[in-house]
Amino acid sequence: MKNAKKYAPLWMPAAALLCVLALFLASPETPAPALESAAATPFPTPRGLRVAVASDTHFDPDHTDKQSDLGEAVYNMEIADAMLHDVKAQGAKLLLLTGDLCNSGKRPKHEALVEKLRAAEAEGLTVYVLPGNHDLAPLKQSEFAALYADFGFAEAYSRDSASLSYCVLRDDVMLLMMDTAGYGVSAIDLPGAPKRADSNAFFTEETLHWAEELLQTAREKDIPVLAAGHYNLLPEISRTENTGYYVENGVRFASLLREYGVKLTLSGHMHLRAVYEEDGLTEQLTECLIAYPTGYTVLDLTPETIRVLPRRVDVERWAAETGQTDPVLRGFDEWQEQGLEAYCRETVEAMTKKNPLKEGEKESATRFFNAVMRAYWDGSLAERRETLRQLEGYDSFFRAAEGYSYGWWLRDLIETASPKLAGFEIDFH
Repeated sequence: MKNAKKYAPLWMPAAALLCVLALFLASPETPAPALESAAATPFPTPRGLRVAVASDTHFDPDHTDKQSDLGEAVYNMEIADAMLHDVKAQGAKLLLLTGDLCNSGKRPKHEALVEKLRAAEAEGLTVYVLPGNHDLAPLKQSEFAALYADFGFAEAYSRDSASLSYCVLRDDVMLLMMDTAGYGVSAIDLPGAPKRADSNAFFTEETLHWAEELLQTAREKDIPVLAAGHYNLLPEISRTENTGYYVENGVRFASLLREYGVKLTLSGHMHLRAVYEEDGLTEQLTECLIAYPTGYTVLDLTPETIRVLPRRVDVERWAAETGQTDPVLRGFDEWQEQGLEAYCRETVEAMTKKNPLKEGEKESATRFFNAVMRAYWDGSLAERRETLRQLEGYDSFFRAAEGYSYGWWLRDLIETASPKLAGFEIDFH
């Protein structure tokens, strides 16, 4: 992405801007101080049932040209292997993949991913998958369910006839795996699925009724419920039509979860890590796996609590333990930090074409932008808020960003970042 326009115009919606940030943190050019690696600090040991959640893996064997400018995307196969290795190393028993498994709905890409998931399950990991908006068309719903039969659909306690939603009972927990669609009307072929005129994400009346019956069963039998889907429920943009993030009947489904006491729902889609809370329901968004900082989410479930932790894939440990010789993989953390620094530098440079700064101011603005982005991704932004406001490049960055989305977005991010980005704990029951 070295030659891509990475800056956003003033009119770009916040969520779209965040997707730009996640997708374009690309290949390295100039060294930068390294963020703590995944191995630097011991990760907490499992408490109860450990569940890993990864999203937007965008697995694509066709995009592996290491000479291209696609950054982490060209290492998507290696990152997938490293993630599966890391999940097992951290003691997770279950892995939930919450959509956009592959970079298109082409069968060969899904078949290649299925091979990797079969190998992981042969080593003791249980995997459950959901489709995202990139996973079908040309692949049909029925074909997707057949391909991934061993990863949720075949062992489902219940399946919805109107969608690819299903429910699993595992370790005294009900996993409500919700198909949010959004993948194109040409892919819809289940006998009970609706005929649609558009490709919006949606829940049908039939799906909501199916989900409520399961929630009633869970309440009667005192089974805690964990919900998951690809599209988001609580962000304002997911309730606004014609944004690309809208979910038809998403508000109703969120209300249904609250009514039956569900505490946590999981999603991806926006390619960023975020926590939303509303009227007792918390939504954890998991970032895009193949973009900085190659992260996933860890849940520790006990009968009383859910502990939610961010986790950065330890690519370097996987590379060392599996004999990889690519120097990028052996020094992956530093390579990613160099990419982030280059991205920040290019963004400031682009904005100063309209809003000039002196060279020294450009450098301090770049350092400030880099510091904010690193703090955001490592979860420390809330606690470092005051320190960041005092950095030398604060004023120069916002002068350069005048008239660009980065100006209002970064200021808002600094002011509102949740301390829960670093992890949190909520009641399960």
